[in-house]
Amino acid sequence: MTDVDILLPRKNFDVQIKESFSEGITGIFGPNGSGKTSLLHCISGLARPAKGKISIEGNVVFVADKGIHVPVEKRSIGYVFQEGRLFPHMNVEKNLLYGVKKHVISKITFDEVVELLNLRHLLKSKPAQISGGERQRTALGRSLLSTPNILLLDEPFSAVDTHLRSQIIPFIIRIQQKVKIPILVVSHDLPDLLKLTNTLFLIRDGQCIGHGEYYNLLKNRDVSELFGDCTLVNTLDMEVKQNTEQNGLTLLEYKKGEKTVLVKCEKSKENYEVGSRIKIFIHADDIALSGEFINGISIQNQLQGEVTDLIERGSTLLCVADVGFRLVVEITAESQKRLKISKGSTIWCLFKSVAIDVVG
Repeated sequence: MTDVDILLPRKNFDVQIKESFSEGITGIFGPNGSGKTSLLHCISGLARPAKGKISIEGNVVFVADKGIHVPVEKRSIGYVFQEGRLFPHMNVEKNLLYGVKKHVISKITFDEVVELLNLRHLLKSKPAQISGGERQRTALGRSLLSTPNILLLDEPFSAVDTHLRSQIIPFIIRIQQKVKIPILVVSHDLPDLLKLTNTLFLIRDGQCIGHGEYYNLLKNRDVSELFGDCTLVNTLDMEVKQNTEQNGLTLLEYKKGEKTVLVKCEKSKENYEVGSRIKIFIHADDIALSGEFINGISIQNQLQGEVTDLIERGSTLLCVADVGFRLVVEITAESQKRLKISKGSTIWCLFKSVAIDVVG
């Protein structure tokens, strides 16, 4: 657990945060200049608040009243900047080894990092010879080998294109699953954050306006305004039930209690093993609603559920449906009226198998 209770004066506003960050991935979202990076700088020791205190995994690293300000290098923090900041004269192997601390028992070995981040074939390459995504993975590996108690990622996607972002996201997820430390990820790209985690910390003008599960935060009007017209993403952990070679589909299963939900997605280039866990993403505007099951259409997924919430979002509505798991669907007010959708209504959620993105 990382506890932050600080006041950091800034030119346009004061950053005032009093929050706790637990194990898992937390996405820190807000507009440019809202205080996201300032928060990371305070936790890491790169900035010194005027008031307050900070503790990381029970270790006090800052107390203003007592003059305690533990230096950056002694805070057991892994910090990955948006541009990676690798040493250009060192190859990938030497950059990774630079993070190793002597006489410290590491949670992960050099070979484990290399395998986890798929860096074996790059070890003898210089940073200028590899892609932006590969440089980010190397920077992640170097931070992991420093045996951090918390990992801070500042705009890890901003220096790479959309294709490379999709490559980095699964590696961050695997890191958390392996080392089980808190990971704070700063980004102004909401869909990318939602592909990493459903836990968000929302900041505007140096103030926290929401912290918790994405689905619960949606009900807050301030949050809806902050999200603006960002595309919303449904994130689900599912198990591979069956691979069907002849039709190119993968059958996925979601279980909760006695409820089992099956979803068909287009088979990707990866051959997922039956029983393996993967993460899927469905955009809120890729889901259609119907008042009944529809026969004779090509859409592979039609899931029956109950409407649990209707949330205004500018000129549209967010319909939250429980189909065994929660789905957020973006609809127009006209569609709500025509389909007579209200809280408690029975509804069918329809989405194509090709509309599902997969990370696993």
